[in-house]
This record gives sequence, structure tokens and C-alpha cells, in this order.
Amino acid sequence: MPASFARLIVARRRIVLVVAIVLAALAGAFGGSVAKNLSNGGFDDPTSESSAAKELIETQFGAGSPNLVLLVTAKDGSVDSPASVAAGQALTRELERESGVSGTASYWSLQAPPLKSNNGAEALVLARITGNEDTVRERIEEISPRFTRAGPDAALSVEVTGQAEVFRQVGSTIEADLKRAETIALPITLILLVLIFGGLIAASLPLFVGGLTVLGTFAVLQVINSFTDVSIFALNLTTALGLGLAIDYALFMVSRYREELQAGWPVADAVVRTMRTAGRTVVFSAATVAISLSSLLVFNQAFLRSFAYAGVAVAAIAALSSVVVLPALLAVLGHRVDSLSFRKQRPVSVGEASDGFWHRLAMAVMRRPGRVAVGASLALLLLGAPFLHVNLSLSDHRVLPESATARTALDRIARDFGSRENGAAEVIIPSVDPLARAADHERRSELRVPRALHGRRHPRRATHVGVRLTLSL
Repeated sequence: MPASFARLIVARRRIVLVVAIVLAALAGAFGGSVAKNLSNGGFDDPTSESSAAKELIETQFGAGSPNLVLLVTAKDGSVDSPASVAAGQALTRELERESGVSGTASYWSLQAPPLKSNNGAEALVLARITGNEDTVRERIEEISPRFTRAGPDAALSVEVTGQAEVFRQVGSTIEADLKRAETIALPITLILLVLIFGGLIAASLPLFVGGLTVLGTFAVLQVINSFTDVSIFALNLTTALGLGLAIDYALFMVSRYREELQAGWPVADAVVRTMRTAGRTVVFSAATVAISLSSLLVFNQAFLRSFAYAGVAVAAIAALSSVVVLPALLAVLGHRVDSLSFRKQRPVSVGEASDGFWHRLAMAVMRRPGRVAVGASLALLLLGAPFLHVNLSLSDHRVLPESATARTALDRIARDFGSRENGAAEVIIPSVDPLARAADHERRSELRVPRALHGRRHPRRATHVGVRLTLSL
């Protein structure tokens, strides 16, 4: 950390603070709504065969997997009663009239037994909201509350689920959880910092840096989202890592600054010495974090790349706030950094070594570095051993709380419907002329072709065949 740069920050401290506050306000105004604009998807590799098959289904057949599912329960216990049939047909027609919704089918419109539950009290209505992820999110936000019905006078109660509703609830749950986490974490963190620093002013500085980091990262993600997809899960990393790094870096800086003041250095010199020592550590640490997280950019999934966007932005802004804004604030505060303290600061001489617990621990480690390294490595391997049995999976309704309506509805479908129609998979067979395969009709008849795939006329020499398989997992 060049001394000239440090002295420039000290000399222009008030200008630096004014600019930082203005930028933070603009970042909060611009990036405050970022959660509403981020993607709930991004789990698929756009270069994979499954993505290619999905694109073919949409372009060649004008169809696709249903992402909107209505779980309908008959109040009288039977979906075949006259009242239930009339209400079910009306519900199907109402959903068909929704803009941006295609391929609507139900038990009552198809008379398909797989769409009726084993006990006959429940039935399914399937549909597909067309468009990209942003369009699907906008439409499901309008459709879900209007089609959720549980009135005592209605013949049917309706629960909305499916992929579109699941990820809508995932997004709203994450947004609510972030607000709850910030509400709980910030006061607890402030209390701990007050206990560590022994004063309110010094303890509030790390939170100040943390606020700048989170707001700045929200604005960066908003900008990146205008060029490419950014997953909403990046907000979890932004809040957790942003507060963690900012508090960690601010602890370095503030603690070192107070030590320099206690050693008798003037305020300006104390800030410069702090930046040349602790500031260098902060920059090196942030660079390490940013380089490590940037490795996620090699993946094609937007979900994983989003963590790189958020992680690099968090590390950069946390470091910038800690070595530019925080030193300017320390220079303005001067000795008032110890104001509102309940612990008296003991003056120390220049170069005086501490005799506290951490000093003794560090000296013990340096006396036996080999043994400590082996012991620490074995302890970490032991703690990480359970990860060998981890079961990884893509995000689905199980990431939601058990009380979430989209999850409970899908759990009921899995339990009460034996056909697994909601989990059916499409298969595309390229470069096939189905008209020339009449001899294989009996073999292919075991595969159920969905009604949605018959809706478009194809050239006499078709290039693709689509079938829909129901998988029992």
C-alpha cells in the first residue's frame, strides 16, 4: 500500500466520505429491487442435450413440459360427481383463456385416468406458461393468487403448484429470509463487536463497511443482470459473504489503527501506518477470495456463474471500502474512535508485544509448525468426512419449507397419484420419418404421445419424433 496513496486519502478524507455516501445512496436506490429481477432458474447447461431437446420441443412441436399444475380437490369427495365435473370443466376453460398459457389439459377435458388420484377425490389440471424465465415469473405472480381457491361454497378447492409456482415461492422465500437474517444478524453482530472493541463508535465501523459492501454488490448484480442471467441465490452469498468480509477487514483496520494511536502516533500517521500494514493484508485477502470464486465462471450454468459474479463483486467492494472509505472515516474521527467506550484503553509503547491468549497461541504454533499442520489437517479431514456421503441434486420443491403450499401440493401428488404424470419426461428422436415406420407401430404404441404434440402440422417428411414417458422414481 503506497504511502502516497494513504496520505492522499487522509488529505481528501471529507471528499472521500461525501462521494462514498452519495454512491451508497445511489446503489441502494438502483439495486434495492434486485431480488425482483433475478432469475429463479439457471440450473440447466444451455449446451447440454436436454436443453437442445427442450428447444426442439418448443420450436418443432410448439409444446413443452407443463410448468403449471393445479391440484383440485372435490369438496364432495368425488371428481366425477356432476357438480365437480361442471366446476372442473369451467376451471379448465378459465385457465385456457389466460394469456401466455398453452397446452391446458385436465382430467375433465381428457377423461384421462392418470390425472385422477387413486381415491378419486383429487384431479390435476396441467398447463404451460410460455416465454422466458422472466415472463413465466411475471405470469405466475398474477395467476397463482387468482387460481388458489378454498372457499366453503366452492365445489372444488384448488392449490397451485408446478415448476413455475415452486420457483416463484423459492424467490419470495429467499427475499423474506434475507430480510429476517439481516434483522437478526445485524443487532447480534453489533453486540458482539461492542463487546470486542469495548465501545460503540469503533464497533459500528465494521457494520458501516458491511452496509457499503452489500449495497454496492446489489447494484453490481443489477447491472450484470441486464446483460446475462443472474440467479436469485446469489443474494444469499452477497449478504453472508459481504457482511463477513467487510466485518473481517474492518476489524483488521480498526484494531490496527487503535494500536497505532495507543502507541503515540498522530492521527494522520496512524492512518498511513494502518493502511501500509493491515491495508495490505486486506487487499491480498480480497484478491485471493475473488480469484478463488472466479473459478465458477468456467461452468455454463447461470446458477453457478452467479456466485462468481456476486463473490468477486463482494470481495472487490469490501476491499475498496476498507482501504479507501474506512481510512477516510478514521482520519475524520481521530481519537474519537474510542468515544462511547466502556473499557479504558491502556497506552502501549511502540513495538510493545501483547501477552494475551492469541499472542501465546501464535508463538506456540510457530514453535512447532510441522506438528500443528499435521494435527490441524487431520482434524479438518475428520470434520469433512461426513461430506463423503452427501447426496447432491438439483433444486426442486424440496428446497422450500415443508409448510410451503407448492411443496405440500407436490408431495400430495406424489403420494396420491400413481401415474407420476407431473414428472413425465419428453424424448426427441432426431432424423426420423415417422410415416416410414408404420411397421414399428406396435412397438412404439407403448409410449404415450401427449395431446400437446399433435397440435401442429408437420412437413410430410418429418425430421423429429417426440414421445412423452412417465417415469416412476
